[in-house]
Amino acid sequence: MLLDDGFEKVIGLDPSLILLRSTKTRLRDGFYPVRGVAENLPFRNGSVAGAITCFSLRDVRDREASVGEFARVVRETGRLEIVDVGKPDSPFFQRLISLYVVLVMPIVAKFFIGGRARGNPFRMIVPTFHRLSTNHNLAMLAERKFGSSRLHEFLLGGLVIVEARQTDFSRP
Repeated sequence: MLLDDGFEKVIGLDPSLILLRSTKTRLRDGFYPVRGVAENLPFRNGSVAGAITCFSLRDVRDREASVGEFARVVRETGRLEIVDVGKPDSPFFQRLISLYVVLVMPIVAKFFIGGRARGNPFRMIVPTFHRLSTNHNLAMLAERKFGSSRLHEFLLGGLVIVEARQTDFSRP
């Protein structure tokens, strides 16, 4: 989507060589696969115009270190966009979203997979959902590392977008 929208260079970061090779084969020009993890980004300070993490920040081992690494590599006035499953701050909505993730999502996913995959790979979202910090805490983490952030919640807080903008230019 980014290449279709006019971005000239898109870096895809993943620890899986299989996924990176598959994506490079499909996208070719303008896509640069890089093997690595978010907790230890293999880029120079301030070398990236912006970063997007889509449905992957929940899977990192150390969320704080990862967001700190994004802040390190994103240049002045750059941004980080986090799009992920959310964990609402309200205990009522948190419980409601948890029931959806645990009971409904795996059934819907299995229906749409239609036998193309063994088992139901979407069941892996259940333990990662339980390990999530709340939406507000994620936005506060982004603000601590970047200087400013905005939280957008959708679907009763079950989907979250955090926009972090680099405003503290004293970082290394």
